[in-house]
Amino acid sequence: MVLRWSFCSVLQVVSALLLVLPSCCALPYILQQSYNRFRTGSHGEETILNTSSVSPDTFGKLWTYSTDGKVNAMPLYVPELDFGGSIGVRNALYVATMNGVLYCFDADRNETIWSYDVRSPELGIDVVSFIEIQRVGMDPNLPGNVYGNIGILSTPIIDFSNRTIYFVCRVKKLLPIVGSDNFTVQYGFELHARHIVTGADRYGTGRVSINATTGIASKRYGAIDKTLLFDPYLHNNRPGLAIARNQIWIAYGAIADKGAYRGWVMTYDMYTLRQTCAWVDTKSTGAGGIWQAGRAPPVDDEGFVYYEAGNGDFDGVYNFGQSFFKLSFENNNISVVDWYLPTDTGMDWAATNKLDYDVGSTGMMLIPGTDLILGSNKLGTIYILNRKNMGGEGFNNSNAYQNFANRGKGELANYVKNNYAYYNRGGCLGSWFYIWAEKMPMNAYHFNGTHFWTLPVSSTAFKGLSGTSSGGAVAVSGDGSKPGTGIVWATIPTVKGGAEANLIPGAVFAYDAEDLSRIVWNSTINQDRDDLGIFAKFVQPVVANGRVYISSFTNSGTIIVYGLNNYSSPVPPPPPPPNFSPPSVGGSFTTFDITVSPKTPCSPTYLQGSNMAFRINGTQNAELNLPRNQTYLFRLGVPCTYPFYLTTDPRGGMFDTGRITAGVSTSAAPFPEPAGVATYLNPLRQPQVIPCQDGMVTLTVVPYRWNIDGLIEFTTRAYAYDGVPQIPGPTIAMKAGKQCQIRIVNSLSKWTPVANCTYHSNTMHCPDTTNLHTHGLHVSPTTDDNIDVHITPGQAHAYTYNMGSDHLMGTHWYHAHNHGSVTLQVLGGLLGSLVVKPHASYPLPPDLAALYDALSARTMMFQHVHFGGNTVDYSAAFEALDYPGVSAAMATAAPFYQSLRPDAHFYTGARDFYVVNGQYQPVVTIQPNDVTLLRMVHGSALRFLELELVDPNNWCTLVLVARDGVFQSTPYQRPGSIVLAQGGRADVAIKCSSAATGQDVVVRSFANPSRDLALGGEGRHNQAVVFTIRVAETGAAKVANLPTSQAPLPSYLADEMNSELSFGGLNVSSVLLSGMSGLNQGINLKAFPGFHAPNATKYIDRLCLGNVYEFLVMGPGAGLMNGMPTTHVGAHPYHQHVNHFQVSGLNGANAAAAADVVRIGEWRDTVPALALNGIKIRFRPHTFTGDMIAHCHILQHEDRGMMGLFEIAEARSESCVHVPPPSSCPPTSSP
Repeated sequence: MVLRWSFCSVLQVVSALLLVLPSCCALPYILQQSYNRFRTGSHGEETILNTSSVSPDTFGKLWTYSTDGKVNAMPLYVPELDFGGSIGVRNALYVATMNGVLYCFDADRNETIWSYDVRSPELGIDVVSFIEIQRVGMDPNLPGNVYGNIGILSTPIIDFSNRTIYFVCRVKKLLPIVGSDNFTVQYGFELHARHIVTGADRYGTGRVSINATTGIASKRYGAIDKTLLFDPYLHNNRPGLAIARNQIWIAYGAIADKGAYRGWVMTYDMYTLRQTCAWVDTKSTGAGGIWQAGRAPPVDDEGFVYYEAGNGDFDGVYNFGQSFFKLSFENNNISVVDWYLPTDTGMDWAATNKLDYDVGSTGMMLIPGTDLILGSNKLGTIYILNRKNMGGEGFNNSNAYQNFANRGKGELANYVKNNYAYYNRGGCLGSWFYIWAEKMPMNAYHFNGTHFWTLPVSSTAFKGLSGTSSGGAVAVSGDGSKPGTGIVWATIPTVKGGAEANLIPGAVFAYDAEDLSRIVWNSTINQDRDDLGIFAKFVQPVVANGRVYISSFTNSGTIIVYGLNNYSSPVPPPPPPPNFSPPSVGGSFTTFDITVSPKTPCSPTYLQGSNMAFRINGTQNAELNLPRNQTYLFRLGVPCTYPFYLTTDPRGGMFDTGRITAGVSTSAAPFPEPAGVATYLNPLRQPQVIPCQDGMVTLTVVPYRWNIDGLIEFTTRAYAYDGVPQIPGPTIAMKAGKQCQIRIVNSLSKWTPVANCTYHSNTMHCPDTTNLHTHGLHVSPTTDDNIDVHITPGQAHAYTYNMGSDHLMGTHWYHAHNHGSVTLQVLGGLLGSLVVKPHASYPLPPDLAALYDALSARTMMFQHVHFGGNTVDYSAAFEALDYPGVSAAMATAAPFYQSLRPDAHFYTGARDFYVVNGQYQPVVTIQPNDVTLLRMVHGSALRFLELELVDPNNWCTLVLVARDGVFQSTPYQRPGSIVLAQGGRADVAIKCSSAATGQDVVVRSFANPSRDLALGGEGRHNQAVVFTIRVAETGAAKVANLPTSQAPLPSYLADEMNSELSFGGLNVSSVLLSGMSGLNQGINLKAFPGFHAPNATKYIDRLCLGNVYEFLVMGPGAGLMNGMPTTHVGAHPYHQHVNHFQVSGLNGANAAAAADVVRIGEWRDTVPALALNGIKIRFRPHTFTGDMIAHCHILQHEDRGMMGLFEIAEARSESCVHVPPPSSCPPTSSP
């Protein structure tokens, strides 16, 4: 049954209408057991499978991967991985078997990309049979809780940033006895690290034998006076691997609780594979095995790791049997930070230990967005603990944050063994926790944000059968929180009996995540086609990109792939165009074979670039240079068999050929889609969108090998979200009136020890110390956007942003802002977009609402990739990473780099180019006669970006809607160009006429000489193509009209053009951005004095809330600067934190030169100090006191001192007007 409420349905509809930034093309990275480090067993990036698309008629078995051995480990999934060469980009599935074989399968077809076998006859190494390690007291006639061989039993883990998969394999080695033909057997475990692309040994470590010793006490409460040796024959590695604090975490229990075993936890350095610590949970007694039914331990934002111990004694000092505990790793030492000892149903730990009702049967799960952690036990009790204070010991769970029973009537115990998942259903529907214990239906429990409802809100009709390990293995997929997309997938035995000791049949079920009484599909409906075969216990279904991957023990091990069965439906070829005569290309072929990896069903309307990767004649993302005005047959290979004809453009392309990237003609094609083949060439991807509305987003700074479209690869730093590094980082979606926390975890300790970092005010220093700045938000500089926070390697910091209900919606960005390392970190990729959604009460005009709500809206992070050139070489200061130390190699690379235009003003070729969302020259597809919103963010450290539409036919119209996150007074049409200062943003509406259908419009970076008197000569950039706009029908809903309405602005952005001006405490009326002696930079001839300098020298000026100030912001003025004529000096971009400002005057600058750079009266937070003349700005400090930061957004200038502080103090009527004494402004205080 399911409980429903009518008001939820209303709010669901409202929530759906408010969606602004869909993550349309995101694919899940399933890199570890239970999907993520929280161990929720779910993901929200499934756009294909939903309760409408999945049915017995549309969904079923597609193929089966045959494996050498049973699969007890959960498969892992990596999307869009570039294998290079003839393989190209594939979605990859990694499968580990009990015979010690690791497979890399193509996840979209029955192909093996590579495999690695741990077994080595040459070395005498094999995996271990269960029969070999049976202990006294075990029935030799039963296979026990593991059947057959034991090789790779635990789930591996993938470190995507370093393209490495780690796994543990149980092995035996035959050692010859000297002077004899006999052998002795040595049992052990090995840790392996393999490259996920090639399968090669990753760090040259080969096979790492797992051995350990640790100190134990000879008696309870005794001193540590004995050494315990790890016995690999006795122990078993069942829990999945984890990564925390740059360590691989491996845990051990026993087989069937036999022998003198203990619970071991070991850590290995993830780069060297050297053991750093070994720890046992029962130091003076024994038992305490850690097995968790294969579930990996959750890892929180601070790097703490959580395990459960089954059986054993407890004293809270040396022994932690029958408990939940929290472990820390510091200075190569593992220690218990906190613990909880449950005493359940009137039984203390000793009683439950004696009856084998152990805690360690499930593993735990962090509840996202909270400080809560969930676990269970064999009794079927659900424990909710506060991970900040787990509770210690309390009779009948009195100290637990919350607990409740998932047990049948009259039942003492309903075993729970890795049988649960958690899914955020969105809005008022809240989150549900799904659990399927043996002899029970699958139940769903509602979580309201702080507590669980203790009665099920929905249940299945089908119950798990009696017998050990007979519950369901559960996972959940959905498309975010969109209604109708959530599906609970489960495998479950279909006959009674213990799945531990018997090979018994099973089935796969798909349930509506909002109503468990509704079966969407199951494998028994069409059993001849979809039969699961033999049930594989504890192995969760893996759901990704329209496929469901299920382990089956049939035929000694297989992976069955289920999906929409119309994926492979062949489409007959179309008739050829009239008078078709295929020409030849190079005399070798006239037909091009294209292999695609689709994300949507194969049909003409789905052949879009955002839906697939492709290869042409085996070459990934190939470019075809074809003669003009010729027609070719394009033949798509399995699984999409949709052929079509394509005619090259008679006008030619960028290299005077009919190259597909230059646009194609569809006049000779029988369908409207053939031109879409060009869309496959680097379609613009959208960053992952992470909502942060009364929640927390954790970003981890990690070393990352950045490969830019296969053109160049180098090591840099990146933000990782949920374990996946991304450049740019994910788009964070805030909302007015809501609080958002962004936690930054610095995991760069491997690269630069803190001891090697010494702070200097205006020099390049501390390359791996970081922090965060939210560029454009109107928030407190003291409590929210404080850049005087320094997050050193191994540390973390949570920023809390309290968004006022009047905060204007808009496009902003976030980036690292640690003074002295800003340039390197922003250039290297520590940046991402930030979008503020409006408060429900904000009266957004309908035409703007339609534009911002459209699913076609794109976020575009323009990122400047720069190596060396005519700037200071940072390599000496940043030798910890090799960025930008590859500039010499780039300068000689060919032929790609020669295609980068060589006639830029000062910086040329491969040293200096732009990418969009991390892609080189991507393609943006828009529909004809549709208004598309482009949220442009210029995440640059060095250059102005002057974007120009190459549109001689005037097909497209640009309308500037907002600058720097603030609406224009009215949207106004631009003559085909947008100028973005470093750090600036522009919301641009574009509409192209139907005459442009099938055509390309190139957008280039062009330092137009007409702006020389405004922007000067330095810091300008040329690039032939930054991105391409392709006009093609996609079938999506359209926005018909360009916006014309004026949007209201909040009180903190009230028009100040006619306001009475005040003067600050130091009577400053101008801000001079200039170079000084040597390499230092400064403001008003003073380099940045530091955040903690005396007040007398710290501030540029003292300002008060409520007063209006006007500054003339200018560069060095006429004459020479460091011997250089000012006609070549660029317009320094002035950026101001917290308070936007209005452009109030051009100070006599050439109005024509500045016409498309700034507008009088518009609001900005970053603006060029116009060359020679400067620019006037005015603003009223509003809402927040504290230190307001201003600096040049050429970030190398900021790092060297071109930054200053304004003190914003509480208003005191007349005391701040004109020139008051310094003491008349009260001390700064937080709002």
